[in-house]
Amino acid sequence: MRKSTRNEILVTIGLTVFFLVFLSPIFIALFGSFRELDDTSNYLQLFHPLHLESYITAFERMNYFRSLGNSLTITITSVVVLLTCCSMAGYAIARLKGKLGSFFQIFFLAGMIVSAQMSIIPMYKVVNGLGIGNTIIAPICLYVTSALPFSIFLYTNFIKSGVPYSLEEAARIDGASIPFTFVKIVIPLTKPALVSLIITQGVPIWNDFFFGMLFLSSPTKKTLPLMMLNFIGDMENATQWNMLFAACFLSALPILIIYAFLQRYFVGGLTVGAVKG
Repeated sequence: MRKSTRNEILVTIGLTVFFLVFLSPIFIALFGSFRELDDTSNYLQLFHPLHLESYITAFERMNYFRSLGNSLTITITSVVVLLTCCSMAGYAIARLKGKLGSFFQIFFLAGMIVSAQMSIIPMYKVVNGLGIGNTIIAPICLYVTSALPFSIFLYTNFIKSGVPYSLEEAARIDGASIPFTFVKIVIPLTKPALVSLIITQGVPIWNDFFFGMLFLSSPTKKTLPLMMLNFIGDMENATQWNMLFAACFLSALPILIIYAFLQRYFVGGLTVGAVKG
């Protein structure tokens, strides 16, 4: 017992030190965001008088509410379209019999091999050819198509392992149609997978600035991550670190609030799915 207790204490101390080191950049940025605008002293000196000047200035220069609306519109629309497409495709692939279902599953899985950044040139030509450049439709389409392979793969496997086909057969015997069975039986049973996709795909879409930087040139259509680029310096102007730190936390605040509400359903849904198996 003494040896076991000693090992537990050592493991606890090791994990504590690891997480403190891992979280140290966040603490440095957090304390740096509460400094005065002209305070450029060593950021490793964490304890300074707290000021909100950086947050107020960053809030105004980011045009926060307009940028927040753009981020919410793009993220919510992308996630809704993604869940709709991957759920219908994943259900159809999971219930296809024979080699056809395996072929489509491998076909969509192959899309995970090529990253979106590798095909950015043809994407750029297609977007400009369709005339949707500098509109929020362009990043939405790219986010959905980039996340579809993984989403279909996850949803298909979840249906195969967590949704008994006997339930659908019983519903069809009672006269239920395929759309009714899909909406009323399959969708409720696959809520853990849907919530997982909301978190795993929604957060990267919210934080992404690569596609937005390429296809959103108008300031009125830029998202919160794009507005943070205004605080990064160049050859003539130094980086405004205090306001940049404040802008980072302002950009992350909405998604942290949403995640706080979804986390309970996310963890609880995965636990229920594990018990069912």
